[in-house]
Amino acid sequence: MSALDVARKDFKGARRSRSLWTVATLLGAVTALIAFGYQGYQLSPRETVVRLFSTMGLLLAMLLPVVALVASYMAIAGERESGGVKFLLGLPNTRRDVFLGKLLSRLAVVAAGVTFMFATASAVAVARHGVLPAGVVVGMLAISLAYAAVFVAIAVALSSALAERSRAIAAAIGSYFLLVILYVVPGIGVSTVAQWVHTTMLGAEPNLDLYNAVTYTSPFIAYRKAVNLVLPAGMEQRVLQRAGENSELPAYLGDEVALAVFAVWLVVPLAIGYLRFEGADLE
Repeated sequence: MSALDVARKDFKGARRSRSLWTVATLLGAVTALIAFGYQGYQLSPRETVVRLFSTMGLLLAMLLPVVALVASYMAIAGERESGGVKFLLGLPNTRRDVFLGKLLSRLAVVAAGVTFMFATASAVAVARHGVLPAGVVVGMLAISLAYAAVFVAIAVALSSALAERSRAIAAAIGSYFLLVILYVVPGIGVSTVAQWVHTTMLGAEPNLDLYNAVTYTSPFIAYRKAVNLVLPAGMEQRVLQRAGENSELPAYLGDEVALAVFAVWLVVPLAIGYLRFEGADLE
């Protein structure tokens, strides 16, 4: 066998998961309802659909990590807890085959779910408004797939380092809290903490660009910034704070940097997770 064989076998098992089908169906229904009910005020049909997908981006920023984590947190931990990993390694497969195969299968499952959501929203938008800005929709789909892949990578990495279902669940919930919730809830966010440490503990002068840079380390913020890359001029979302109404963000806080943030979150967790799995005692 090979990594592709492992992926094929795992994909067949994952697609029969009731929880995944339930999540995908619910999210498909939610996106369809949003697409049907959204109506821009004094906007052309095309502008309305663009605003619709921009609004959907805010929802997907919160929900796509849930889809990816639910689909992937037991990818390897479940095999280790049940003892199935010994069977996989005895076929023969290397640990690299198992790791890559599980990663590929979960990426495929999540990609199918995300594509289904966009297809549903697109179909309703065309039926409701008669237009579909293909460039915006395809661009947002690509960015959403990259964002979801980040959380698949994180979940598979955590799953490969853990041998118990309970610990895998706790790690998945913890990663969602640390990488998404802390950037949403006002008053306890990462930017607030960074500002407190910088000004109160270190006694330095406030530096808004520094706090923005710390905030930008989150894939959640990176996704919201990346969406601006495909939106028409004048429809971009303001994600990071500015010192003044017309002040410009420095280049390292630009929308393009979001792609580099995605790359780091894809590579680093997978490298660490693979090394942990390679050295783990599976007895």
